[in-house]
Amino acid sequence: MQAQITYLDNSGFAVREKHRFLIFDCWNQRPGNGKQGLAGGVIAPEELADEQVAVFVSHAHGDHYDPAVFNWEEKIADIRYILSDDIAPHAGTLMAAPHETHTLDGMTIETLRSTDEGVAFLVETDGLTVYHAGDLNWWHWEGEAPQWNAEMARAYQAEIGRLQGKRIDIAFIPVDPRLEESMLLGIEYFMEHVGAKMVIPMHYGSAGAKAAHALRTSRILAPFRGRMIMPLTRGQTVLFEKKEQ
Repeated sequence: MQAQITYLDNSGFAVREKHRFLIFDCWNQRPGNGKQGLAGGVIAPEELADEQVAVFVSHAHGDHYDPAVFNWEEKIADIRYILSDDIAPHAGTLMAAPHETHTLDGMTIETLRSTDEGVAFLVETDGLTVYHAGDLNWWHWEGEAPQWNAEMARAYQAEIGRLQGKRIDIAFIPVDPRLEESMLLGIEYFMEHVGAKMVIPMHYGSAGAKAAHALRTSRILAPFRGRMIMPLTRGQTVLFEKKEQ
């Protein structure tokens, strides 16, 4: 089994698997490198007109959600939307609250509660399991009260605990350089307690080089580095290969 993963900016990714095209947190529809369509990190609906498409939005923040995604319905006949319930409802859309399980068109969709807004998604489809964290992260901010940071640690660890025992193929995990020395807390904890066959950091904005350096030099992540791929250019595509069981 193969899946093709394309970086769409910030926390946005497109995953083309055997029968379906999964799109997560696509918000920036301006080409990142002058190229059009997926080559430029942009969803061009005419490219996907004959695809079975599922669009996931983890929460309402502007760097994760653009209502323009609903315009894709005009050119994609087979399209489904799965949105966090903090977003204004849209006709025909599955609105997902934290800690729910849904079955939709052959997909199983589980949700976790974000430590910021909205949800994280665990999606199983055609033998592929994809985890997209949204803004579920270990947010440890310098200057916050110790009690706040301690509660954040507890909440994050509790949510990740819900994933223990799951066999995840592809995981998208936040690595936010604004957290400075704490930027890797979330991904380090995830890898030590859950893990995935391929892990793709996200949510680093324009500070990709800083995030990449931290990932390369983390002692905790050293045993897992072979599983980690960090895209730095919009439209960049990587291939995930899974051996048939």
